[in-house]
Amino acid sequence: MQRKPKLSIRRHPASLGSQQTHPILLVHGAWHGAWCWEGGFVDSLNNAGFDCFTVDLRGHGDSKAITQMRWNRIADYVEDVISALEQIDGNPIMVGHSMGGFVCQHVRERYRNLSGICLLASAPHYGVFPMASRTMKKHPLTVFSTFAKLSLKPLINSKARVREMFLDADTPDANAEAFRLKLIDESFVGFLDMLALDLPPKPTINVPTLVIGGARDPLFPPHSQYALARRYGAECHIIEDAPHNLMNQKNWQKAARVLTDWAKTLA
Repeated sequence: MQRKPKLSIRRHPASLGSQQTHPILLVHGAWHGAWCWEGGFVDSLNNAGFDCFTVDLRGHGDSKAITQMRWNRIADYVEDVISALEQIDGNPIMVGHSMGGFVCQHVRERYRNLSGICLLASAPHYGVFPMASRTMKKHPLTVFSTFAKLSLKPLINSKARVREMFLDADTPDANAEAFRLKLIDESFVGFLDMLALDLPPKPTINVPTLVIGGARDPLFPPHSQYALARRYGAECHIIEDAPHNLMNQKNWQKAARVLTDWAKTLA
């Protein structure tokens, strides 16, 4: 029998006053943890009346690892998210950022009690090959090191690279370095799953879906987000002057507002 990790799931209760019907589960992306939602974004959702939950995927943040990071599969992360959903009362709204959005695309076909899904700067359904190809052309030695070490850590080994991938272009060096130090290694096999080995299945059920992307996202640019929206029959909002990390950079309020306005419409 496969062991299950002990997951860190934290509740962020809605502020006093009117409470929305559906709770929200926030799923972080590669290299990150539940910490990425803090500092404004989750507070904004709470102030709008939503009970929120954040989860650290296995081996991230305060969640226990049951194998070396490099061997985690996307299917493992899918199990983690389903486990978190099963611990939340009601019919949750699921929000996934980047790799977390890729995981959520798998979950939507297996967990039938969702009220809605928001894909936030999500890896697209066709995988990360275009992103990997661009990275190979721009940083060939870094990509070679990634494959040689079976580790994604070389991709985040400098503050300049971290700023380029995730942050506002004008982020000061000190802030970029502080952000880099929060990041951890990510699964190499999980990357292969997103490259080609475990792409999300074609949707077979209708779940209200919202796609939000950043106009300045170098990893999953607007055209990939529009493709996601077409895949799932979703609304698509592109936040101007926003990088990949929509939830914790200077335009996070705009992304939070789009999400809360949409979430309030769900029956």
